[in-house]
Amino acid sequence: MCNSPWLARNVHVPYRIVAKQEFEWLAASSVPIFSLGFANFVAIGNIGAKELAATSLAYMVSGVFALAPALGFASAMDTFCSSAFTASTDKTLVGLHFQRGVVAVVLHLIPVSIVFLNMEWLMLMLGQDPEIARLCGEYMLVFLPGVLPWALYECTKRYLQAQGIMRASTIVILVAAPIHWANSYLLILSPTFGIGYLGAPLNLTITFWLMFLGIWAYASMNADARQCWGGWSRECLHGLGAFYKLGIPAVITTCGEWWAYESLSLAASYFGAAQLAAQAIILNIISLSGQIPSAMGFTATPRIGNLLGAGKARRARISSHIITIMTIVVGTATTLSFVLAREWWGNLYSSDPEVTQVVIDLMPVAGIFLTCNGLNQVFGAILRGLGRQKLGACIIVPSFNLIGLPLSLYFAYGPLDMKLYFIIYRTDWDKEVERCIRRLILSRPTKYQAVQNRIPR
Repeated sequence: MCNSPWLARNVHVPYRIVAKQEFEWLAASSVPIFSLGFANFVAIGNIGAKELAATSLAYMVSGVFALAPALGFASAMDTFCSSAFTASTDKTLVGLHFQRGVVAVVLHLIPVSIVFLNMEWLMLMLGQDPEIARLCGEYMLVFLPGVLPWALYECTKRYLQAQGIMRASTIVILVAAPIHWANSYLLILSPTFGIGYLGAPLNLTITFWLMFLGIWAYASMNADARQCWGGWSRECLHGLGAFYKLGIPAVITTCGEWWAYESLSLAASYFGAAQLAAQAIILNIISLSGQIPSAMGFTATPRIGNLLGAGKARRARISSHIITIMTIVVGTATTLSFVLAREWWGNLYSSDPEVTQVVIDLMPVAGIFLTCNGLNQVFGAILRGLGRQKLGACIIVPSFNLIGLPLSLYFAYGPLDMKLYFIIYRTDWDKEVERCIRRLILSRPTKYQAVQNRIPR
């Protein structure tokens, strides 16, 4: 007989029955959230390749500096909030962890705003085309007011999901998405109300505010959610150390993956505007289609955390098996659709024939990548549910940045270009000055004797 009240909850129910129950719960909760950037990319793709390229760079920078780190801090709430909800009799601890997440995110976004305000200068420093740099800078200025509500929406979403309230974000998205799609036409393409390229970031900013206000209203009016809210408290500032202990590895994990993707966008920009636009389209298609495994991951994290907090270890293990199988099935189906409908995808985003052809060529590769990345997302979500963000960071960051990214650059630029870059990177420039001066002296000793003092000592 089991003496532990925690292990006693882990009743031995046949695997088949538990698996069926977990599948039904996960499938019902994993309602995919369609990428809001999809509508903007389609609209901007019909304006021009340079505008689409600038949008891609703006997405890259906002992701690297703002969205990825904020998402990392928010994901730390998955562990704290879900475990606190089932393991503690004081449900207001969930609200306390939520407040810590909000504080961490807001503190991060303060320096980020400085980067956004100087975006054009940053792009010029990276050697981007002046016109693309200008468009990117203008985009970021309009998008800046939308970053905070997006981050607060992500925090509130996790606060609710930890309590098993999975449908709140879905309801909000179902209301916000049609408004966003309508605004994509009105603000970007409409001959009457449209303002062109800058309508895209304005549309995102409006939508993010609607999403935040919507989910906050839901949390305020939902009786189940109110039981976890004890009001704002200064106590949230005293536990930030423990939060950052999980939050920083979560940020490293999220950023390590996100930065690897965006580095490829930066690398693609040096091939030309058409290639950068195609890269942006491919990443957006992957982002759109990846909402299914992403939604599964967002569902798996609080589910695993809740089950562990309730002492149901066996059910948590079975849940991880089921979500993995679901991801493989969905990923395989998506890959087939990418291969069979690649021309449709290419023509959907852009009317530029060069951009469209590059997209068509890349779609089969994108399909294979999506299946593998879907498993990566779900496995990372399971690790977050286990509270093992540090382990995820130790695996994901080296895999993406020390293996995946160098191989991508190698295949993109070719072995010769990479060898030449490595030689240039490792060059001792002082020694090169010495070699240059000695060559000059040897060629005309009498003429170049005076420059001998330029040799570094």
